[in-house]
Amino acid sequence: MKETSKKTPRYMHLLTDYAFKRLFGSEKHKPLLIDFLNSALGGKENVVDVEFRDKEMLPFVEDGKRMVFDIYCTTSNGSHIIVEMQRTLQPSFSNRALAYCSHSLVKQILKGERYHFEKVYGIFIMNFHLVDKEPRLVRRISLIDEDTHEIFSDKMHMIFFDLKMMKKRSLATCRNDLERRLFLFKNMEKMEEKDKNFPMYDELFDAADMIHLSNEDVVSYGQSRMKLEDDREGLLYYGEQQLRKGIEKGIEKGKKEGERNMLKVIIGQLKASGMTLKQVIATLDFPQSEIEMLWD
Repeated sequence: MKETSKKTPRYMHLLTDYAFKRLFGSEKHKPLLIDFLNSALGGKENVVDVEFRDKEMLPFVEDGKRMVFDIYCTTSNGSHIIVEMQRTLQPSFSNRALAYCSHSLVKQILKGERYHFEKVYGIFIMNFHLVDKEPRLVRRISLIDEDTHEIFSDKMHMIFFDLKMMKKRSLATCRNDLERRLFLFKNMEKMEEKDKNFPMYDELFDAADMIHLSNEDVVSYGQSRMKLEDDREGLLYYGEQQLRKGIEKGIEKGKKEGERNMLKVIIGQLKASGMTLKQVIATLDFPQSEIEMLWD
């Protein structure tokens, strides 16, 4: 039987470090970032232009942790925007995102100023679910009054996009511009050509088309694409390990439940024979508290 070779994708995978930073973190393709930011912010800001900033923020103290962002920019209105793309599961990612935004706020305060700072937006594109949170495609976080639900401060906002929750199968089935952009983040590599019904994304398709890459760029992208596959394999392995631990924990729990039920039967039989609680406690080699709990 003749083997069919797998067709080489035409477009780069947007979740690779190389493609993400080339398309959204460079002066050459700045309009692509601006379009994405306006869609992601949902009307909170009208981004007309951005200035790329140093993506590495120094720590507050000498031995503190350095923070390096995928994209860090300021808008023409002065707002600070952090864009971070994270593929592999980070159990404490919500705290990490909070640290990023808080750090950006505090670093704005100059000596002698009275806590004046511009707004900070953290936009986080994830290929996993936030731990201990109900999975949602879009999650928007801000500082609010818990009683009145009024905005307490408009200086910090976090937006999380969970690509695992992007279940749409085509651009046409997406409900709005934001969903279509998230769909492309996840699926552009699988597409063979532009969708003629959505010409507003032609520039993004053109920028991601590998025909425009030099030989050196192709090598760099290939290495980044392999890293993406390695991360995927690592995530699958982690999931299998967690599943195995869950099964083992369930088996152990089942054993304990069985022992507990058997103990309850024995206590009931001894009680029916006329033994007192003290006598049963003295007879059975089990903690007194456990026997007392099963006595009634």
